[in-house]
Amino acid sequence: MSSLYLIRHGQASFGAADYDVLSDTGIAQSRRLGQHLGERQLAVDAVYVGPRVRHRDTARHLRDASAEAGHSLPAPIELPELDEYPAFELLRHWMPILTEEDPTMAAILEAPPGSDRIGRAFEHIIGKWVRGELDTGHLESFVAFVDRVERGLDIIMRDQGRGKRVAVVSSGGPISVTMRRSLSLADDIMLRVASVLANASVSEFRYRDTRLNLVTFNDTAHLDEPELVTYR
Repeated sequence: MSSLYLIRHGQASFGAADYDVLSDTGIAQSRRLGQHLGERQLAVDAVYVGPRVRHRDTARHLRDASAEAGHSLPAPIELPELDEYPAFELLRHWMPILTEEDPTMAAILEAPPGSDRIGRAFEHIIGKWVRGELDTGHLESFVAFVDRVERGLDIIMRDQGRGKRVAVVSSGGPISVTMRRSLSLADDIMLRVASVLANASVSEFRYRDTRLNLVTFNDTAHLDEPELVTYR
């Protein structure tokens, strides 16, 4: 058996012009995880990262902190298949269209302030995307997204083989696909998983050949200060 540690990136810059940048909290989360790995002296055979800046920088900060604790981690291998789904692109494209055409969306946006209108609108759009109810055009469909991430998992498990410990730094979507594969989750349940994944959390899976089994989910014990536990 081999171990696969899926790490969600540190907090990014939600609400800023460029989301794909770690916040100060995101850097602190990444370093705390790296310090934790260094203190445990956990032998990791390979580190994979998605293609986003937030993925690469999370890996960089955790590797630096682990090295400062006296434990070296392998240089990361970038894997495009570990990218997130096009969440913000879907939101920007479909929000104005559905506001005009979909009574449910209009009702969500007419709710009083403080009711997390944007969050509910996002869930509504992504739900329609998952069910194949949107013409995604040039954007990635849900089926294509799942197939891509599954392909990435197969690459990692095939290339690393048995008896290995592998760390993967990515986003909530790919981690949710891994949960879907491990537990045979329904599609709508799968994306609920992403909504509860903490930044810099660790979910451990065991694999043999291409079969995945969940061991621990969304572990944040290394984030020992309450302000370091964030979800977006």
